[in-house]
Amino acid sequence: MRLALPLRPLNKLNEIMSTKKMVKFHVPNQGLYLYARENAGKTELIVLNGTDREQVLRNEHYKVLTKNSLEGRNVSNGEKIDLRQHMVLSAHQSLIIEY
Repeated sequence: MRLALPLRPLNKLNEIMSTKKMVKFHVPNQGLYLYARENAGKTELIVLNGTDREQVLRNEHYKVLTKNSLEGRNVSNGEKIDLRQHMVLSAHQSLIIEY
């Protein structure tokens, strides 16, 4: 499986991996894997498409992870993401959404 993750400086990545705790995850569904990590009052939703095709991630599948949050921010490019909408993920796409 080939996944492209946004690049961060190594020391920042090391801090994230060592200080954040996994709060919830979902069993993979049609090749989509989700989990949430939190630290210092912020939560990140990590979304991975492990398939060779575009996938639609229905918001019902991740709503329990985002609780009452309506909007998130794509960590790699700063783009705002409406968490009330379905997400379209290209083949092997990964997202880190902070909310």
